[in-house]
Amino acid sequence: MWQAILLKEWLKLRWTLAALLVVHLGLLAYLGLALRYQFQVEHSEMIWYWAFELRRLLHTPLQYLPAVTGAALALAQFGPERLHGRFRLSLHLPVRADLLVWSWLAVGALLGAALSALDAIGLYGLIGLWFPREAAASAVLTALPWLLAGWVAYCGATLALLEPAWPRRLAYLGVSLAFVGLLFQERGYQEYDLVMPALLLLALLYVPAVILPAHRYRHQASL
Repeated sequence: MWQAILLKEWLKLRWTLAALLVVHLGLLAYLGLALRYQFQVEHSEMIWYWAFELRRLLHTPLQYLPAVTGAALALAQFGPERLHGRFRLSLHLPVRADLLVWSWLAVGALLGAALSALDAIGLYGLIGLWFPREAAASAVLTALPWLLAGWVAYCGATLALLEPAWPRRLAYLGVSLAFVGLLFQERGYQEYDLVMPALLLLALLYVPAVILPAHRYRHQASL
């Protein structure tokens, strides 16, 4: 049973994953070419001053990519469930509803995490080509809120797509958009270091929250 469920999720997501992989690799390649161009037209001292004295980020092309990725994965995974009423039918499987939804979430989250890991490794490698390792590590730490935004966008879109009641659906979207917006407020390096543990704990609240739509469907609750 579980093998069939996981296979179904993979079949829904494979082409979206392939397209997203191309986009992620393309943006990493663009960032590498942009850095190379800067070092060709400017002195390295000026680039260092611009980046680390004025605290201007070098890797902003990757900023919104995780959030877009999370939303795209959720739409590909749960859009068909919503449009064709498959979610209600899935709840009749001989599987606990919470475990069923969490298994779906695990598939999407793992694929999103793999793309985020690609971004982090690629970013570290690209910055490390031109700057010391400390600068590369700082760039990755600075990008952690952006990567967390991918999880928030994925879970927020999932909640909105599975929720049967429009008022709750809009509330989920509003809260998730506000959360994502909060994660994009930094303007320099590692400004979120002290609050990242708290933000991570808040983001983990999506894990129990995603089973609420299944509970309402099963108990015929519309509000």
